[in-house]
Amino acid sequence: MTAIVNRIAAVLTLGVATALPLAALNAQSCDPTANTRGDIAKAQFSMTRAISASEKGNPTKDVQEVLRLVENGNDNPMARNYLRGEAYIIYLMQPNTPAVVPRSALGLTKNPTGTIDLFFAADSAFAVVENAAPECIPLITQWRQQKPWLNTLNAAINALNAGQLDSAETFAKRSLLLDHNAPYAYSVLGSVARSRKNLAAANDYWKQTLAAAGTDTIYADVRTKTMYEIASYASDRAEAATGPAKRAAAREAIKPWQDYIAVATNDLLLADAIDNVARMYMAAGDSASVPTIYAPLLANPSKYGEVSLVHAGVVATRNGHQADAAKLFDAALAQNPYSRDAINNLAATYIQNNEFPKAFPLIDRLVALDPSNPDNPLLYAFAYQGMYKGTKDKKLQKIYTDSLVYFNNKSENATVKLAVTEFSRRPDQTTIAGLIENRGTTSKTYTLSVDFLDKSGGVIGTETTTVGPVAPKGKQTFKITTKMGGAYGYRYKALT
Repeated sequence: MTAIVNRIAAVLTLGVATALPLAALNAQSCDPTANTRGDIAKAQFSMTRAISASEKGNPTKDVQEVLRLVENGNDNPMARNYLRGEAYIIYLMQPNTPAVVPRSALGLTKNPTGTIDLFFAADSAFAVVENAAPECIPLITQWRQQKPWLNTLNAAINALNAGQLDSAETFAKRSLLLDHNAPYAYSVLGSVARSRKNLAAANDYWKQTLAAAGTDTIYADVRTKTMYEIASYASDRAEAATGPAKRAAAREAIKPWQDYIAVATNDLLLADAIDNVARMYMAAGDSASVPTIYAPLLANPSKYGEVSLVHAGVVATRNGHQADAAKLFDAALAQNPYSRDAINNLAATYIQNNEFPKAFPLIDRLVALDPSNPDNPLLYAFAYQGMYKGTKDKKLQKIYTDSLVYFNNKSENATVKLAVTEFSRRPDQTTIAGLIENRGTTSKTYTLSVDFLDKSGGVIGTETTTVGPVAPKGKQTFKITTKMGGAYGYRYKALT
């Protein structure tokens, strides 16, 4: 079976909403600056100009005026702090503004040579409003999630995906100063901790992610991703354990995987989850429960992707449930008639079930798609071996023996072997990769021509590459990527 690819990318991609325009912020039942007078009223007028300038020009002068007007005085602390928080956010929205600036840059007269952390200052100012008037929290949240928070969070995600763990951690923690109620930064910090192999810390951050996500549908993606991470962590603990502790840890890992499988929408990650929970059941000494893993897929196969169905079929095969496996592989082929893994596994399952007439057409299809893989003729040999064992007719035994020997020799004497190790498909890209083994006695260069097929078998594109020279008994990798989506399978010309 070809490897599950793009797993990490699928896990680390987070969808973060865009910030509302400042003019669209809705006070609803809260207006922290209602019925103000004096300097605070003047500051409110300056804030209106600053908001307008932030969308069309430079609001710095108006921001400085707001902060000057609210800097002195103790009356109406809620309005003063609300205006301060707004001013800090608007100032941070300007291009290339650092998080820490001299106080004089904001027009502040108290300790002008000192510095101010704008993220911390905005959080402190908004916290005063939130504590004094909880009904204002929705409005304050809109301000907290403006561009400074969003840009910092995206910087954390980009740094994480680039492997820049220190930067990812710094940006994520800074984004939490403005909004510690959204789950994204905790998710980033969990991934950073896991990359550093600090699994206990990672698990703590993932728990915080789930707590922050709650049941809000807007956070469904990050919640599902985090459930996968927590289950993976539980599996890692079980894999690392030994003796009785291993069995106990495996039992603990089953529930997180079950929870993830119940909500999973990513076909590749669901397939990986099916493999993982099967291993945990086996490690826990509970093989009898393995069929419960794929029972939902058997009951409603059209709800699931082809990769998940194939992996579920493999789990059923390994657990001795060939009839279930055949149904799952057949369901995968219904979704994708050109899935090599489904064709290969279904043919092998039919052979195991002594349903040889059903196996031969599948092997024919397999050889047509994958002609230079010597493993494929072996399926013919296994089928004829089974047919030989199933009859006492001497003439038929002779025919089956001759056929078995023919296809076994065809496999053993092949001078080249092509093995596909990756076939990954995206809406705008398809990649096929693998190994070519030169089984001959002289160096050889191979021309590999691959047709990419749609669901009906039509050719949607052809790519050709040269592999070699490959030394005798040596191997060489190949990789072909086409900027074309919509491929269901591949077919290549036999190598010579």
